[in-house]
Parts: sequence; C-alpha cells; structure tokens
Amino acid sequence: MLIKRTATILFAYLLVQLPLHAAELEPSSIKFRLGMRYNSIFNDELAPQTGWVQFRATIDYALGLVASPAGDFTLRGMAGTGPNYTVSWNSIASSLDSKKVPDQVFNMRQIYLQDVIEDWVLQAGIIPPNDGDIPTLGYDVDGWVQGGRVTAPLGEGNLQFVTGVIAHINDPNAFKEWADWNYFGVKLVQPLPWWELKGALSYEYLGNNGYDYLQDSNYVGAELGRQWKLDEGMNLKAAVEAIHNFSQPSWAWAAGVALKMKPVTVGLVYTYINPQFGLRGDLSNDYYTDGNRLSVNFGGDIPGVKSLKWFANTDLSDNHARFLRIRAGITYAFGASEPGYLARFN
Repeated sequence: MLIKRTATILFAYLLVQLPLHAAELEPSSIKFRLGMRYNSIFNDELAPQTGWVQFRATIDYALGLVASPAGDFTLRGMAGTGPNYTVSWNSIASSLDSKKVPDQVFNMRQIYLQDVIEDWVLQAGIIPPNDGDIPTLGYDVDGWVQGGRVTAPLGEGNLQFVTGVIAHINDPNAFKEWADWNYFGVKLVQPLPWWELKGALSYEYLGNNGYDYLQDSNYVGAELGRQWKLDEGMNLKAAVEAIHNFSQPSWAWAAGVALKMKPVTVGLVYTYINPQFGLRGDLSNDYYTDGNRLSVNFGGDIPGVKSLKWFANTDLSDNHARFLRIRAGITYAFGASEPGYLARFN
C-alpha cells in the first residue's frame, strides 16, 4: 500500500507541475505491418519440437484530437494478431502432424490518450510498456500496461514514471476488465560524459494482483549503450544491461551489438535470465527461454519493393528441450499520414 500511495502522490505532483504550452503539431497517421515467417524449435538432439508457418498483421494508429495551450492530444494505439503478451504472430500451419492449428486472433492490444506539452509527454489508457529505446530486457514491444506514464525532460535526457496494471498476459484484449493495481516503475535516462555513452537507471515493482499469481518483486536495473557511425551508410550499436530482483535474489543481464550496413544488418545478442527471476523475465522483448541464450540475427531490404524486408534469426540456449530456434521470413509495411487535429484552440 505504501508503494501505491507513493505512486499516486508522484503522479499528482507531476500533473500540477506541467507547463501549459502546446508542442509542435504531430500528424495523424496509420501504419500497416504485415509479415510471414517459418518458426521451428529443436531439442539438443536436433529433433524438431515445433514447426509453424506464421503470419502477423499489425495496425499502428494516431489520431490528432485537440491542439490547445494545455497540450496536443492524440488517440493512439495498436491492433494486431498474436495470442499473448510477447507473441504477435498467428500460427496457420504446422510441419509436424501432431500439432493442432490454434485459433486465429486479432485484438486491440493498445489504446491510449497522449498529451504532449513542450517536452513533457503524458499517456493514459492501455499504453506501450516501454518509452523510447527498447533494451533487450525491456518489456516486449507488443505488450501493454493498463495505466499511465509521465515522461519529463531532465537535463539532456528524461525521467519517466509509469504505474498501473500488468495482467491478462495470455489474452491480448485491451478491453478486458482491469485487474488490481500491481505495477510501478521509474526510469532515468541520460547521456554520460564519457565516450559518448548513454545510460539509464530504473526501479520497478511488479506485484501479485490475484489474476496471474505473481510473486511480489522489486527490481533495479542499469543500461549502457553507444552508437558509432563507421562510414557512410554503416552504423554500429552496442549495449549492456543488468536487472536485479532483490525480492527473490536473482539476476538477468544482456549484451549485444548490431552492425547496420547496406544492404544487410547483423546482430549478435547474449542474454541470461535466472529461472527464479519471475514473470518480469518472461515478459522481456522477444522472450525465448530462461538460462543462457545466444541470438544471431540477419536482415535487410529486398531490392525493388520499398519497405519489403527479409530476416533470418537463430537462437541457441542451454535448455535441452528448446536448444535451437530458427525463424526466417519477410515483412512489409505501408501507411499514410496527414498533419492536423480535429480541433484547435489558441
């Protein structure tokens, strides 16, 4: 209860302190993302455990509502395929006769009101679980938090507060009844004075809300990252992360590099999630399994068609039943945008 009261007081204080000046207008937009892939998992004897043909369809949208001295208000969200918090792909056919094709689902996964006031950003509703750059151990990009976030400018970076509910992880429907409050997080993001590094410190509370049978857990985390421009059209990005669960003492950490070239991007990521780390690890971006995992990822543009891309990702783990995962496929994105709001007040 103390954490809940503290989160409420912080949000109330931040709302009182907000400057009342409108930011630059953002356009209304809609974006469609489509994908098709083959996803197969093998055990440590290289016997196939799953083999699915999968597709993904996602709609990202932003509707400009009101521009005013109190800020620029937009309705935003994401609708798409996928059966749970971390999976946005529907399985449509199996290469193994023993596997039954699951139901095809399409849900509103996020829907929220956003207000931008100068460099302040307020979000309320079924909001994205991350803000800004998404680390490897960040929440999955297709996930959600039922609640609100305030992102305040601080120095050359920002300070983020988020609170609400993480629940219904196996039912990605934004219109589900809200469970009891169980989540609070704060994150400080700043450029560092050494070697052009960017760093972040975070604290999270994730509690048992009676729906997902969570253990109450408190997490502290740290991130370091840097980008290099090596040559025209060639960029290198590297990052390291660590999160400690000090309620059930355990660690998760990650280190990765990504080299973007023309026409291909190559990524190498190592992650470790302790089996006692709790649900926070299971909800991390592109979660595969606890323990050690090495991911090698390739991707790039397909010539001749704008926004048509290919990818081939391989994961190796020390889980005997999920030793190897191979995913390969294509994605395509298109959309439209129009500047302006439904109403404007000076």
